[in-house]
Amino acid sequence: MRNKKLALLGVAVLAMTLATGCAKPPQVEIDAVKAALSGVEGDASRYAADSWNKAQQAVNAVSAEVEAQANKFALFRSYTKSKELIAASNQAINEAKDAAATAKEAAKNAANETLAAAKTSLEGASAAMGDLAKCRRQPKDFKKDMEMMRGNYDGLAAQVAGIEGAIASEDYLGAKAQADSLKASTDTLAADLASAKVKIKC
Repeated sequence: MRNKKLALLGVAVLAMTLATGCAKPPQVEIDAVKAALSGVEGDASRYAADSWNKAQQAVNAVSAEVEAQANKFALFRSYTKSKELIAASNQAINEAKDAAATAKEAAKNAANETLAAAKTSLEGASAAMGDLAKCRRQPKDFKKDMEMMRGNYDGLAAQVAGIEGAIASEDYLGAKAQADSLKASTDTLAADLASAKVKIKC
């Protein structure tokens, strides 16, 4: 009787071992976490590089663990750690998503603020050009210089539409860089106009 009980116990233990050892990877969860990572890539990689890298590393750790288990004998495979890594990956992905959203909003505000400053600079340059054109003293080549500055101004003013388009398409970093460049160029033009006004004693 005792031997029979031991035999039954042995069968039960073997059955449990086989059930545990033949575990399958949590493929649904693995696919979901990879899809989640892909879903945040655009904004996270652009606006929150550090958080994006951490999320990538977390998902890579899942793949490495699943591969490590696949290389073991079927009876010894366990995906407990894989599930823990998947949970950590989801957290890292959510953190990257949140960080990207915050940084993207800040970039949007910065682009709009810089564009507004560039427009103000353009208005100042336009006013200065108008004042200079009214000067009674007009030395030789004055009209030629004015035409050149007017052409410069028109070229700068034409950039506004492109920057507004970049903001509309959510290319906030690119728009900010363009707006910075526009403001710098417009400030230079305004300084040249002020200098010309002083020079001709207008």
